[in-house]
Amino acid sequence: MPKNSKGRDVSEIIPDKCIGCQLCVGECPVGAIEMHGGVAKVDPEVCIGCGKCFDVCPVEAVIFEKPRKKKLTGIGQKPRPLEEYQGVAVFIEVRGSKVAEVSWELLGKARELAGKLNTQVFGFLMGSGVEPAAKDAVIYGCDIVYMVDNPLLQTYLSRVYGKAMVNLCEQVKPEILLLGATAQGRDLASVVATQLETGLTADCTGLDIDPQERLLLMTRPTFGGNIMATIVCRSHRPQMSTVRPGVMKMPKIDPQRRGEIRTLEFEAPKEALPRVIDFVPIAPEVGGEDIGKARVLVVAGKGACDAGAMPMLEEFAKLMGGTIGCSRPVVQAGLLPYTRQVGQTGKTVSPRIYVGVAVSGAVQHLVGMQGSEKIIAINTDRHAPLVQIADYALIGDYREIVPKLIKGLEARIQTFKSKGNSK
Repeated sequence: MPKNSKGRDVSEIIPDKCIGCQLCVGECPVGAIEMHGGVAKVDPEVCIGCGKCFDVCPVEAVIFEKPRKKKLTGIGQKPRPLEEYQGVAVFIEVRGSKVAEVSWELLGKARELAGKLNTQVFGFLMGSGVEPAAKDAVIYGCDIVYMVDNPLLQTYLSRVYGKAMVNLCEQVKPEILLLGATAQGRDLASVVATQLETGLTADCTGLDIDPQERLLLMTRPTFGGNIMATIVCRSHRPQMSTVRPGVMKMPKIDPQRRGEIRTLEFEAPKEALPRVIDFVPIAPEVGGEDIGKARVLVVAGKGACDAGAMPMLEEFAKLMGGTIGCSRPVVQAGLLPYTRQVGQTGKTVSPRIYVGVAVSGAVQHLVGMQGSEKIIAINTDRHAPLVQIADYALIGDYREIVPKLIKGLEARIQTFKSKGNSK
């Protein structure tokens, strides 16, 4: 293929084939082609090698070979023998001296997934002085806990924890890696997925297994929560997912359970690390009790977006032995703080009893409370989505129904006390 003085590939006309149609002259974007004696001729120093003259020539009188696109390397191209990856791993997140509850929730789910794959459950534990957490991980469901205990890991730093987690994945080779969708888990997951060149599905609300292909089926809301998408990662390992706290059920512990704890060495990054000088403590959440831990939750929806209704609903929640939550419109109206919001953009809750007061039940809200054991709906619309999934539904105006429920609860409490019960 001809080149100009700058080494650029350029077009060339075969004079004997040219029929003088001038299509190439009109197509050339830089005016590099002119007619001489009824035959087109290319000025090689002007030609930019776009190949448009080659495309339009009806008699194949243009010599030009379009350069082939180079195959990308890296993501999507790096060959990985998938059969080498085995086991379901869970990141055991330690905050101070305590383990985040979402880690235990994920271990319960990991045991279910591992059962379908006929494989083991691994715990990935990093920190300083974390051996007690490793022992707890065994009774919560780990077959093997891989522990990296190093003073450099006492404080969470993306670069350090990312290197430690990547090392664990490269040594253990789990086919699935689950992390809690906490501030730390989300940050770490993105670092690890990028370095391992694998896929990551965030904020999942459901996890399952395709046993034939050993694929993790990761379900999460998409398009603003209007549909639920199930995502798979076919070509890369580990298959990574983050799950919000409260989505999965807390497993039962087995104090008699036996497992193995393996300590792995950690090689610190060679580059200089940031030094933590001081911590600024996070202010306590506004709004009192954490709705994510409430056993009973009374949730005010858009239909109860009324400042005058809040004291009544708070009284109802108190008599039920619970606390009050809300949907997004109530927060937007300034009636309750964001820490009380249930749903995709709020908190995920799984109380024993969920009472939705004038909550329609949009998908964005349902994904945040679908783990509730008993669902009670109070709504004027019997066709509302929440009514359709509720265990019990009271159809009518909450302004009439809730006062009657309060009155009935007060009567029962009074009767209970009159029989000599102080609580």
